[in-house]
Amino acid sequence: MQLAAHTFGFVWQDSAEAAFEMLGAAGFRDVQLMAAPPHFDPWRDDAVRTARLRAVVARYGLRVVAGDLASSDINLASPSSEVVSFAVDAYRRLVARCAELGAVGVCVGSGRRHALLARANDQLRESFRPAFRAIVAEARRRGLGVGLENHPQGLLAEAATIRGFLDAEEYQDVGVIYDVANAVAIGEDPVAGLATLGPRLRAVHLSDSPLGQWRHDPIGSGEIDFTAIGRELRRQAYEGPVVLEILSDNPLQGLIAGAQRLVRDGWSFQQGPWS
Repeated sequence: MQLAAHTFGFVWQDSAEAAFEMLGAAGFRDVQLMAAPPHFDPWRDDAVRTARLRAVVARYGLRVVAGDLASSDINLASPSSEVVSFAVDAYRRLVARCAELGAVGVCVGSGRRHALLARANDQLRESFRPAFRAIVAEARRRGLGVGLENHPQGLLAEAATIRGFLDAEEYQDVGVIYDVANAVAIGEDPVAGLATLGPRLRAVHLSDSPLGQWRHDPIGSGEIDFTAIGRELRRQAYEGPVVLEILSDNPLQGLIAGAQRLVRDGWSFQQGPWS
């Protein structure tokens, strides 16, 4: 497996360039970019900023695993066509920025389900389906992969629902970015979720949380069983990115401590100072 770090924790205190510098200097070689202001504004087509970021990527030999958008800002499953159009355009801009940075792919959410009126969700799928197809087409055009992420507020929140959607829509080349803390937030056993997704897995997000809560805490501070998760990934012979997505007062230290804790718990990685 390949150890990666997500820049989500840096959003409100450091630029993407500064975060990439810190992560590279700390020994991370795979990164995932949270494309959200003030950290990184995906709406800005800025050749100077792109050149600076690519210079950091080249200096440390980084690989940008994916870019993703803040789920609070967009909704691909809205009943309003204007809202969906805005969200699709936001993802098109994300795809463009990821292509400029030489990223492997983009991370896409499934919009928002109706939490209080479950029967409305079938109708919301009719908004989501063509919106998602447009994003996948744009990513393919740019040579990028797509990973559909599970999200506790998402229209497609459970592993089985996500796999069923991708299979039914015949997305052979679209994978899943599975977040274990997002799974725990809806009461899903992340080990069972990983087993359900199997070959669909493109990346796995790790952070800790009390069971039944939605958190992205430092690893070891909650109740998620990372030993069992590691065992399941080894059973699958999974070789993709394992992305630490940790929110803490000191994001870099939280990521480093999380990597060290995983290694102590029996995880091993192909690269980095913790391998």
